[in-house]
Amino acid sequence: MLNRIALSRGSVDTGENTFVGNWVNLMMLFFPLTSFLVIPTIPGTTVINVMALLLLFVIPLASLKENKFEFFKEVSIFFAVILAMSFLSQFTNLVTNLKLIKSLIMINRNDYTKTFYRQSHITQTLPLIVGFVIYAYVKYFPNKTLLNYIFWGLRILCFYALYEFLFYVATGQNGDFVTNRTFGESEKSASLFQTVSLGGMGLMRVKGYTGEPSMFVFTVFPFWVLSYALDRKFDTMLFLICLVLTFSTTSYACMLIFFSFWVIYKRQIHIFYYMCLGIIVVCFILQLDKMQHLFDSIYEFVFAGKLQGESSSSKERSNGFTTHLAFWADLNGVSQAVGIGFGYVRSTDFFSTIILNNGFIGFFVFSWFVLKNLWLKIPVRIVSICYKMGLGLVYLIMMATVPEFAYPSLWIYIALGFILQKYTTGESESETANTETKLALTR
Repeated sequence: MLNRIALSRGSVDTGENTFVGNWVNLMMLFFPLTSFLVIPTIPGTTVINVMALLLLFVIPLASLKENKFEFFKEVSIFFAVILAMSFLSQFTNLVTNLKLIKSLIMINRNDYTKTFYRQSHITQTLPLIVGFVIYAYVKYFPNKTLLNYIFWGLRILCFYALYEFLFYVATGQNGDFVTNRTFGESEKSASLFQTVSLGGMGLMRVKGYTGEPSMFVFTVFPFWVLSYALDRKFDTMLFLICLVLTFSTTSYACMLIFFSFWVIYKRQIHIFYYMCLGIIVVCFILQLDKMQHLFDSIYEFVFAGKLQGESSSSKERSNGFTTHLAFWADLNGVSQAVGIGFGYVRSTDFFSTIILNNGFIGFFVFSWFVLKNLWLKIPVRIVSICYKMGLGLVYLIMMATVPEFAYPSLWIYIALGFILQKYTTGESESETANTETKLALTR
């Protein structure tokens, strides 16, 4: 039985068949491209950021009626919130004579004595603003082919990531020819080249042009989960292969959670029998001397070192987390509530970053903004479940391992929930083993 899910036009106020809608579509091809700058000397000038800025001058002239009004209304509320948080944090810093310490993981740490309107407070707020504007574009000006462009953007990312992987296998060299972005005062490359030795064979950890393997997982994972509900089999397999080749502990843990849910939800209990059979076969293979070394390499790199806290990344994450929380706990009550200022510190996890930068108010406001979509009433059940599971898991990934608030993928995925809620209709609610689920944006 065919279960067709349709994203209908809804009204002429959307971006469909307009310059704005087509422009937003084009932006979706470039949203994963974060290691390349249009103007290398100007930080933050990624392709999608530049396109978002240019579109901002077009919207006031476009005839988008109610959607245009709602767009500027929500952006205005966002500006009001960040300006209020900025004023409260900086006023509190000034009144309480805040003192920073060197052990904090600060942006522009050489200037740790300055506590009132540090430069990073401004420079880090700008990409946050751009991220929210991109979210508003997708939410209010969706085109009928928006989803196809989003998934094509991810496909291109995966194709490039696999090219890098195979190039390294063939030559032993880094084949990245896209990255031109650098970070920090030391001009460190925005693309982190990492390899892993498995059984004596060197492999490159997949990261594409997202910067590093963890950011690749952060970008691709929620859309991989959603692809199951949308029955995009090619995308599901392509994303899965790339996620596995990141050799990321976070990726494997989240995939295990999702697969466990999917098997139970689909009532495919027989898969557990195949898994048991597979485990028996793997255990037999691992008894071979040649394979034991390979298994030990995978286990030590992906699991043991990180779970036991022995890897350098685990130690760095743990030190940053405890240092920031300890400093926040010693602050006065007002500073604990509003933070010391957005963009002041940046740990390897977003929880200890936002709790110190923006206090528990900022943490709850951000969490509410992201997780409120868990209560969206998306008509088709399987789409609703997969979308919300992807959202919940990417939120956990962000809080635990990725302190990146400005990646467009997060903002696009959040906005996608409103599109699925407003324009999704199901012709049939029945779900069988042979059900084919399709998603189409139609008129």
